[in-house]
Formats: sequence, structure tokens, C-alpha cells
Amino acid sequence: MKNLPRSILTVLTLTSASALGQTQPPADSAPATPSATATPAPAVTTTPPAVVKLGSGFSYIRGDFGFTQDTELWSVPVNVSYDLPRWSLKAAFSWLSIKGPANIASGSAPVGGAPRPTSSTESGIGDTSLAATFHAHDVPGDVKVDLTGRVKLPTADEDKGLGSGETDYYVQTDLSQTFGQVTVFATLGYRFMGSNATNPLKDGPFATAGAAYAMAGGKAVVGAAYDWQSRTLAGADPGSNLIGFIATSPNDRWTLVGFGLVGFNDASPELGLGGLATYKF
Repeated sequence: MKNLPRSILTVLTLTSASALGQTQPPADSAPATPSATATPAPAVTTTPPAVVKLGSGFSYIRGDFGFTQDTELWSVPVNVSYDLPRWSLKAAFSWLSIKGPANIASGSAPVGGAPRPTSSTESGIGDTSLAATFHAHDVPGDVKVDLTGRVKLPTADEDKGLGSGETDYYVQTDLSQTFGQVTVFATLGYRFMGSNATNPLKDGPFATAGAAYAMAGGKAVVGAAYDWQSRTLAGADPGSNLIGFIATSPNDRWTLVGFGLVGFNDASPELGLGGLATYKF
């Protein structure tokens, strides 16, 4: 099975935004030196305003997932976030179109095991994901620490093979730090899967690790990440895939991300690609 701990596009958007934000001022842009007779202004502490972000794009993955026939999945995600200085609240929705025998039992990608109830191409809304992230430590130069809890709600049609019909829960810690133009990041988490006779899914850990490199004066980043998770079906392989991505921020409002991935076993897609555009209000 391949059910990413977070959607691929969400992971890459968060990572890219972090890397794009960690830019150094040019060497010749030293701050102005105040006059010797100038009286320094008193320090004023202000709370940054809340930020609303809206993102959408597409993703495509293909793989056999242990069947003799490939399964193809197209997804159009819609992500909404409300960012505060110490908290981020997120909601993710999607429109799915699947062709092939594999179920979408995790809300993010197909799974082996029992085939879908229908062999025809099916489309519809996917499961809904709600998440809250606490920025536990966010000091420039230090390791950034985020703590996230997420719930997947069964809004997809189980009879079409677009979801498991169960509620899943996830907890995870995200770490990142920037060294010059390089940002390294890692995720460690645990999933609690809803299970039934059709989709006897297993709880277990997941992890992601990677790095991003800022270029073009901090306006673009390229990077790669390895994603792993414990098996989600008895007797299945652990999920294992490699993701490459590129992101750019042409202005203060937009972030654009593109990615490609390859999987290493029947629990992962053979290949995938996609992109996401996010607008900051």
C-alpha cells in the first residue's frame, strides 16, 4: 500500500515555503548606520497578522500495487490554511478519478489487497483531511520544530473504491533547519487507521527525510525527499519512494511547486507527477 503520511503536495508546499523563506540578504545590503546624534526609537512588539492561503493543482500516480493490472489515479486537491504565529490550521479536499483494481483506502493513494467493488473508471470527492500544527520552536538559526495532529474523515464513496469508509488519525513531528542555502527536513509520525473487513489496515509509524537547495537569489528551490512507512496490510511491503521537486515564488503572493516520484516496491506507485499553486491572501 502507498498512503503518504501527508499528501505529497502538502509536504512539498510546506518544505518549499520554509526553504524559500530562508534567504540571506546580499552582501552589499548592509543596514544603514544611524546618526550619532539620533535617538533610537523605542522597541514596539507587534503580533503578525493571520495569513490565509488557498492552493490547488493536480497529481497523477500509476502502479500495479500487487495486481496484474495497473491502477491510475488523478487527483485535483484544494488546500486551505489559516496561519497564526504559533498555530496553523489546515483543511484538504480533493476530486479523484481512478481506473484499475486498487482501492483508495487511505485517502491519498491506491492500496493492494481486496480489489475495488467495480472495475470501471470512477470519479468523485475524496476523503477530507483536517490538521492543526503547533510551531513549538521557530527561532532563526535553530532547528524548527512543528507538532501536528491530523484526522482523515471518510467523505469519499466507499462503494466506488474512493475511500475506506473509516476515520484515520495521525500525529507527527516535523523538524527543519537551514544552513546557508540548504534546508534539511525530517518527519516522524504514527498513524491510527480505521479498519474493516474489506480494508484491514494496520497502525504504524512513518517517516520522511530530505533536503532543499535555494537558488536564483532565494526565488526558487530544488530538492529531494525519501518517504517510508510501515506496512499497512498484513504481508505487504513497507511504503518506499523517492520524490524530487522544484518550487518558485515569483512574488510575495504565489508559490508554485512541481514534483516527480518513483516507488521501489508493490506498496508504492511506480511513478507519479504533479504540481500545486498556492496563493497567500
